[in-house]
Amino acid sequence: EEPTIYVDNQKRGRSGHMTHAMAEFQKNCLIDFNANCSKERWEGHSPYGWVEYRISCDSGKTYSEPEKLPYSWNCFLDGIYMISVEKAVACEDGTIVAFCLRNDGTNSTCCEPWNTPTVIRSTDGGKTWSEPLEYSPYPGRSYDALIHDGVIYVMHFCNEHFLGTNPSHQYRIYTSTDNGKTFSERSVIPFDTKGRGYSAMIFDEENVLHAYAYNVNAEQELDHAISCDFGKTWTLLPPCHLEKGIRNPQIALIDGVFVLHGRAGDLKGFVLYTSENAADWDEGLLVVPKEGVSAYYSNNVNLQDDEGNFLLIQYSDTYEGATKVNVMHMRLRIKK
Repeated sequence: EEPTIYVDNQKRGRSGHMTHAMAEFQKNCLIDFNANCSKERWEGHSPYGWVEYRISCDSGKTYSEPEKLPYSWNCFLDGIYMISVEKAVACEDGTIVAFCLRNDGTNSTCCEPWNTPTVIRSTDGGKTWSEPLEYSPYPGRSYDALIHDGVIYVMHFCNEHFLGTNPSHQYRIYTSTDNGKTFSERSVIPFDTKGRGYSAMIFDEENVLHAYAYNVNAEQELDHAISCDFGKTWTLLPPCHLEKGIRNPQIALIDGVFVLHGRAGDLKGFVLYTSENAADWDEGLLVVPKEGVSAYYSNNVNLQDDEGNFLLIQYSDTYEGATKVNVMHMRLRIKK
């Protein structure tokens, strides 16, 4: 469906780098995060600012007024860290678990080097939040999180910087069986991490866990591994070929179709791919073709309305230059 503006940063003179997490914590009730960032610091491509969130109780048709996330706001006032919310999941009891990246707030970009990741929880629909919990001793960025059969899975790239350079930079899987109160390490995915960065994961309908990693030296070839024992052991598969490339990949499964979206390779715009098996992908569609733009960080959540299932996709799109962005929403439905 046609995209709509979710956060009009141009109107308020701001930007919205990173932080697109969403989760449905009750039927038709959605929490949706966004960044409120400076448009001047690093031309709007810096997380210098704080995190906001809104609540929708009608599957994303209308939203509450924005609330400042206390953890992020307090860190912004202190100036040591800038917080981004990479992912959020909702547990069966309605607990919202938000996974946070701690950016270095003391340098000009307010980005790398990254500190250890933290998690915060809300048991009352976002009205109040727990104190942050460090869930990994390794500095880095947790690119994906999901919940499957009551277990939370987190994919954390242990690296203070964006791209891997040595064997100590590893993708680790952490799990929680108590709704995000505690986490334990389950495995290390045996990717060659040199030149790797962004990542994503998803369970298929046969309970196979698929993991993917971005290769800066081959943007059309997305590393691919699978686990048939819920993330305990892994098998490396041939990379997934993506004709138009991809950066910051995000993946979903809706009505039997896998959907992969993100910034296209070589900064060509916002691209979307589909697959029937999570390994072989179509030629891709540039849903927003735009050359030379460092936007299109994105996320998604599966929702339902009177018309059936749909995927709500949130992404950043430029309103000025290459990096000052608004936050957009797009609904995707599978037509059969």
